[in-house]
Amino acid sequence: MNRLLSHVMTLIRVIVSQGVVLGGIVLYARMGGTLPFGLPVLLLIQGLLAALLGRLLGLWLFWVPLQILLPFALAYGQVVPAWVYAAGFAASVLVFWNGTAEQVPFYMTNRRTFAAIAGLVTEAKAKSVVDLGSGMGGVVTYLASRDPAIRVDGVETAPLLIMLSKARLLLSRLANARILYRSLWETDLSQYDLVYCFLSPVPMARLYEKAKREMRPGTLLVSNSFEVPDVTPEKVITVDDARQTQLIVYTL
Repeated sequence: MNRLLSHVMTLIRVIVSQGVVLGGIVLYARMGGTLPFGLPVLLLIQGLLAALLGRLLGLWLFWVPLQILLPFALAYGQVVPAWVYAAGFAASVLVFWNGTAEQVPFYMTNRRTFAAIAGLVTEAKAKSVVDLGSGMGGVVTYLASRDPAIRVDGVETAPLLIMLSKARLLLSRLANARILYRSLWETDLSQYDLVYCFLSPVPMARLYEKAKREMRPGTLLVSNSFEVPDVTPEKVITVDDARQTQLIVYTL
C-alpha cells in the first residue's frame, strides 16, 4: 500500500508540475503577453519548466526526460502513434518501479567494479553473496560464473529488470545463481558472507542497522559509492575506472 501511494504521489507531482507551467503560459497569453515562439519551441519550454518544477517537488532525475517529452506527446499524438509513448512510459515504470518508493535510482555496476568485488569475495573467503538491487544481474552473473563453488543471489523489485536478469541467468546456465523478486528490506542478510549494494545515500543508515541485526560477525557489507553516515568503514577501495568508483567496506 505504501508503495502504491508513493507511485500515486509521483504521478500527482508530474501532473501538477505540467499543469502549473501550462496554466502560467495560458494566463500570460490571456493577459496580452506575446509568445514569439513556434509550437516546437513553446513545447520545449513547457517541458523544461515542468521538469525543473518537478525536481523542486521531489521527482527523481529519470522523470526529467519524460517531463520534457510529455508536451510533445500530447501535441503530436496524431503524428506519432500513441502506443509508442505508452510503451515508453510502461518500460520506464517497469524499470524504475522501486525508484520513488525506496528512493533508490537505477545504477549499473561496471565490469571493472565486478572484478574488484570478486577480489573482496576471494579475500574474505565468502561462500555466499547477495546483490541488493541487482538490476540486470551483471554482478550476480559475473561472480557465479567466476567461481562455481560460491552461491550468489540477486534481489530486485523492478519487474522488467527481473525478467531480463532471469533470462540472462537462464542463458548462462549458472546453477549457483538466483534472481529473486524481493525487496532488500525483506531479505534475510544472515544467509550471506558478503552483501553488496549500489543504492543511494538515503537508505544507507537504515540498511546498516539491518545489517548489524542480521549479519554474522566478520561478514562484509560492501557499498558502491555511498557511505553509511557517521560510521567509519574498514577500508575504501578505489576502482581504476572512468568514474573512480569507490567500494566502501564495513565489517560487521
